[in-house]
Amino acid sequence: MNNLVGLINEHGANANIVGAVETYTVHQLMVYANAYRQTYSHLSKQPAALVYTNAASFIVGMLAFDGYCSRLYLCSDVLAKDLDANITRITIDIADASLTKHPSSVSVVESFVGEDQEQERLRGRVTTDSQYPNVVTQWCLATSGTSGKPKWFAHTLASLTLNCKTSPRLRDLCWANLYQAYRYAGLQVLLQVLISGATLVDDDSDDLLLKMQRWVNTNVNAISATPSMWRQMLMSNHLHNIPMQRITLGGEIADQSLLDNLAKLHPTASIAHIYASTEAGVGFVVKDKLAGFPVSWLQQGVSNAQLAIDEKQHLRIKPKHELDAQLTTLTDDNGYLDTQDLVRLEGGRVIFLGRASGVINVGGNKVPPEKVESVILLVEGVLQAKVYGQPNSVLGNLVVADIVIAPNHDWSNLSRTVREQCKLLLQRFEIPVKLRKIDSLVMSPTGKLNRSDDHV
Repeated sequence: MNNLVGLINEHGANANIVGAVETYTVHQLMVYANAYRQTYSHLSKQPAALVYTNAASFIVGMLAFDGYCSRLYLCSDVLAKDLDANITRITIDIADASLTKHPSSVSVVESFVGEDQEQERLRGRVTTDSQYPNVVTQWCLATSGTSGKPKWFAHTLASLTLNCKTSPRLRDLCWANLYQAYRYAGLQVLLQVLISGATLVDDDSDDLLLKMQRWVNTNVNAISATPSMWRQMLMSNHLHNIPMQRITLGGEIADQSLLDNLAKLHPTASIAHIYASTEAGVGFVVKDKLAGFPVSWLQQGVSNAQLAIDEKQHLRIKPKHELDAQLTTLTDDNGYLDTQDLVRLEGGRVIFLGRASGVINVGGNKVPPEKVESVILLVEGVLQAKVYGQPNSVLGNLVVADIVIAPNHDWSNLSRTVREQCKLLLQRFEIPVKLRKIDSLVMSPTGKLNRSDDHV
């Protein structure tokens, strides 16, 4: 199936998008999409940028321009500024009285939306009207830009939906919207909701406690978030109020202590950590509630990819889908992409250590900060940890850790336990020389631990 509308119709899905004021079905959004496609008919086979406003409006744009535009850049206002000036920016807000920034489209949209009896026919016209082309749109997503200017990588709808599943049980799920939908992780949640016919609760509040209260009120039972986000939710002491059926983690290393805490709080929920990147897409999904992935996958592969470890202890992945041409320099002759993620074998598992680009150089020894954090997080009473390098004139860097602890724990005793744990499980040069108790850790806009801020 070449387009999103066709894929949704193929599965008979009619997802619900619960906004702050109004709830829309996808069939209702298709009516808007049909009108917007007509309004922007000059963009046939042309590139366009879809600027995010809210989930329902973003879906309208996705339905309208997938299978129609040659390239569709999914972006925020900020990301749109860096695009080529010749690319048309489209900002849709169906809750806005003006409906669109494009003045000529107002009457077109209004004329379609008022005709309820025509909705089924109009829905079909999005895909079947012969006056429109049926192109394979490239979906372009930007990296987070934490290590420089964001880069754009192209995907197809087929590669983006490789991991999307359908079933009656998945249709009954109600997802919270925690990610920015123009980022890879957020788009994955949005596509899963649309194709499975589930419900998405959209909320742009920055207050986590308000969000969680709304999730309770709207019967949310499925959440996708980074491990840093999950730790924040656990710290709130409100996560137990949400009747979780599906928990997914991605974007950062899912350590065993976090997986155990989530399983203990929601023993009947399915828990999966997803290995994916904006550059290469979804690699694989681990569902056994254990950190890392089975060593056997290095020989037999997983559903969507073949895996290998190179001489630098980097994980290499060979997905079934075609990779963006920009990744050619990181791909070997056998088609395996260097993910630049450091791993090690431990028992029957392949354990993630961290990004190769983020290691701390201590007198010539490489220390992945995520490895040290995973050891610190094993200590009861530690809620969050961030490890980084502090410049040193002799060794280059020393390892330092910032730690957030539970309110009912004594820092003196807990820090002593952390040091003992580090001595037990880490090499001498990996042990933090300084532990700092702090109130909170800064998160990036993508929900990951911010590793670029100033520490000292």
